[in-house]
Amino acid sequence: MITQIKINGFKSFHNFEMTFTPFTIIAGTNASGKSNLFDALELLSKLADSDNIKKALQSQRGDFLELFSMYDKGIYADIMEFEVEMLINQKVKDAWGNEANLKYTRLQYQLHIRRFINNSGLEDVEVIHEKLVNLKKDNEDRWIKIIPKDKIELWRPKVEGNRGGKPYLDTIKKNEIDTVVIHQDGSKGTFRQIPIVNANRTVLSSIDNVDFKHVLAAKEEMKSWKFLQLNPDDLREPTNKNNGEDQITSSGKNIAAALYRISLTNDIALKEISRKLNRFLSQFIEVKIFDDKENRQFIIKLIDVDKKEYTSRVLSEGTLRILTLCILEYDDNFGSLLCFEEPENGIHPARISTMLDLLADLSTDFSDNELPLKQVIVNTHSSVLVGEFWKNFNQDNNKSLWFSKMVTKTDVYKNEKIKFETTKLSPVDKNFIADLFSDRKVSILNVKDYLDNGNFSLENE
Repeated sequence: MITQIKINGFKSFHNFEMTFTPFTIIAGTNASGKSNLFDALELLSKLADSDNIKKALQSQRGDFLELFSMYDKGIYADIMEFEVEMLINQKVKDAWGNEANLKYTRLQYQLHIRRFINNSGLEDVEVIHEKLVNLKKDNEDRWIKIIPKDKIELWRPKVEGNRGGKPYLDTIKKNEIDTVVIHQDGSKGTFRQIPIVNANRTVLSSIDNVDFKHVLAAKEEMKSWKFLQLNPDDLREPTNKNNGEDQITSSGKNIAAALYRISLTNDIALKEISRKLNRFLSQFIEVKIFDDKENRQFIIKLIDVDKKEYTSRVLSEGTLRILTLCILEYDDNFGSLLCFEEPENGIHPARISTMLDLLADLSTDFSDNELPLKQVIVNTHSSVLVGEFWKNFNQDNNKSLWFSKMVTKTDVYKNEKIKFETTKLSPVDKNFIADLFSDRKVSILNVKDYLDNGNFSLENE
């Protein structure tokens, strides 16, 4: 679970900072930077799993150079910087099935990437800084107060004695060369040193065993982040057995194969998914998965109150979106974070509340003892969704609402005054999260008015 992010030099982010809850809504008009935040999270997820940072950058929206912040006068930032704070599960497993218990579950990861002109005269990138540390309980970790006092040790176990120690990853100068030092968990003085001259991957991505369990845990956390941009055509499509895939993609492909896999490993999953769907769409009483052996494909079927069968091919987009969320709740391959782009698309306004309830069910409630950690981040431009969220969840500290807007800023860059557009996110005035950013919070009435009429403005900075 990501709890805070700081970004500088990536797309529309300049000295940007945001704090997250288990269920976070980001509201704003188009071109306000909502999608850029998802791009930053997706890039970090890919960098944690990729052996080539340039390929990870090239997979993003926009040209290679455009990923670095653009200021006026055609100036681009030279360095993009990320700092991510996380709450992670207490156990981690490596690729060989070895498990380890973590001493610390609050971690902070830093990553800096520099662009430069290589010997061939082409734009290139390299890692110049990585660091991973545990967050101490005292002044470093204000976020943890979001968890009820009697539950904190469940999510962040008490550590006796010295809670300091060396960073799990750190970047130092050795013989004038940037070098990442990796300290092994539980072994005094045991470490590795990796020079990162022209490094084309993150050191974090290279760790694959529990000897470095906290580094591995941070990597696995970031790798697991999923991003949904559901496409109705992909949702309706049966899964061909020949493709060998049973993971739901960001667009919704393979949903039938995923449901078949879930049904094999969980005897009651289909009944529970059926009950959940019926709770929100009362006309349907059963979800079935059909193994079409003749055509080598899996097909989802819904049964209505009149015992009529409907395959996924004829279901509405709204029904398929709600069904997808019901399935994800029972999918053990669903990672710790789900980012969902504009969930209101294809949903009748009367069903928006249903969609929000399903998304809330996919996120952790810290008052419960259930593991593992689950988190949902949504971006939206729907004032209806914002209104329903506020009506149902505004007193819940596990849930938060942020407002996104582009503002004009001025700053000094390389001894030159520059002017540029940048994303500003402000918490909507309600609870603990808004109190952390008291100088930036806005009101729910202003947010709804802006989304409906464009009548709201934040001060330029």
